[in-house]
Amino acid sequence: MVMEAKIDIPSIHKGVVEMNEPESCNNEIIITVEKNVYKKLYHQLGRMKWSNIILMIILHTLSLIGFVHLISHDVKLYTFIFSSILGLASGLGMAVGGHRLWAHRSFKATATLRLILAILQVMTMNGSAFSYARDHRTHHKYSDTDKDPKNPSRGLFYSHIGWWMVRKTDTVKMAGSKLNFDDLKADPICWLQHRFYVPLFITFGLLIPTLVPYYAWNETIWTSFYLCAIIRTTVVLHHLFMVNSIAHFFGHRPYDYRIRPTENRLVIYLSLGEGNHNYHHTFPYDYSSSEKAAWEFFNPSTMIIDLFWLLGMAYDLKKASRQVIDGTVNRKGLPAYFDPPRCLAFRIINGIFDWIVGLIFALWPLIPMIVIKLIMDKPVFIW
Repeated sequence: MVMEAKIDIPSIHKGVVEMNEPESCNNEIIITVEKNVYKKLYHQLGRMKWSNIILMIILHTLSLIGFVHLISHDVKLYTFIFSSILGLASGLGMAVGGHRLWAHRSFKATATLRLILAILQVMTMNGSAFSYARDHRTHHKYSDTDKDPKNPSRGLFYSHIGWWMVRKTDTVKMAGSKLNFDDLKADPICWLQHRFYVPLFITFGLLIPTLVPYYAWNETIWTSFYLCAIIRTTVVLHHLFMVNSIAHFFGHRPYDYRIRPTENRLVIYLSLGEGNHNYHHTFPYDYSSSEKAAWEFFNPSTMIIDLFWLLGMAYDLKKASRQVIDGTVNRKGLPAYFDPPRCLAFRIINGIFDWIVGLIFALWPLIPMIVIKLIMDKPVFIW
């Protein structure tokens, strides 16, 4: 007697064995994948710096509203002039104070000058002088690497403003902890500005710029607020951010072709002389951030330091020597990039032209408003 047994044999199709997995196993896999997705999303959201993101949304939204307001309402000439002066002064406070003085110690300053620079720097909303110098020193020490808080290798947007919107990685924190910031803590003006940064910004960055035009020459409160506080802050902030972004992507590298920072003329104009970035990363201790004198090359930051040096308020100015610059260019730069020496007359004429162009670019935010008002047949200024 032959017994027949039924055995489940996996079906074979084109040489591949198809196994029928239990339905419960598939459900477990789906649930696990969903948990991983949610966990990753939660992790990414947790890395975002929501306070800065919300602040940037509010600032840029108010800037758009303010631009529409300025086009549709009359603006007094004194308010245009006042906002331009504030923009230039606060930008110089950042470039001269936050950058060249506190971040690089390229010169020394009296207490009076440090106080002036601290007040002007706080108006930019670019962080305190202490926090900026801390991040900037880390940026120079580990430029264009994962230890760089503004790492351009992560993209143009990240190096421009994206790094402001995420928390520092453990790698960046560890790199920064290895640097010495005792000199910044020992400076009472720098440290007090850091401790009271928020109320100082509200006072000098928002209230005073808004109230001066309102009480001094009867400007409307909203026009004064939008132009002198909001739009001025937004424009200056992006001008400063361009040094970390555009000047690491576009331009020439004549002093050291092996590094990423470049010489970018547009950034030079918009950042008041900070766009000589290839030179600056090659000679970071140089107070002028350029080998040329300020009178022959648009560099308001250097000219201001020179002025305070004449007044005795700035001293111990550090400068790369001609011999050091030439030797560096010959070793790791591009000697063919540089023009032969020019006569004094050419340098003077070129300097005048460069300063005119630089001031036009530096004040470009006023031009769209003026053009649109002319097209709409509205008075550009009123008295």
